[in-house]
Amino acid sequence: MIKDPSASWDGPFPYDALAPAGVTPWTTHADMRDVSFELLARHLMTPVTQQAWDELRTVRRRLLVDLLLYDVDLEAELPLAAQELSRLIDASTEQPDAEGPVPEDRAHLVADLVRFDV
Repeated sequence: MIKDPSASWDGPFPYDALAPAGVTPWTTHADMRDVSFELLARHLMTPVTQQAWDELRTVRRRLLVDLLLYDVDLEAELPLAAQELSRLIDASTEQPDAEGPVPEDRAHLVADLVRFDV
C-alpha cells in the first residue's frame, strides 16, 4: 500500500509510527485494540506512537487514514507504467509529416481552442 503523495497529515503518518510494532493496514481491528500492549512490551510507547494508536483504534478514524492509502502492486504496475511512459514519450517526439493531415486528436484540440464569434 502506498500513501497519497498529495495528502498531508499532522505529525507522522499513523501506520509509519506503528510499523515497529508490526502494524499494517491489514492489521485486524481486534489486533489494533491490543497494539498498546505490544508497544509497552517493546518500550515503544511514546507520545507519537500513542497518538498514532489513538488515530487507528477507532473504526471511524482508521477509515479516514485508510482513505489516504492505495492498494498497488508495485512489482506488477511499475513495468506497465514504464512502458506507457515510453510509448507517450515516443509519440510526443515523433515529427509529424509536414505535408500530411493533422491527426484527429490534435485537430479537436485546435478546434476547441479556436472559436469565432460571428
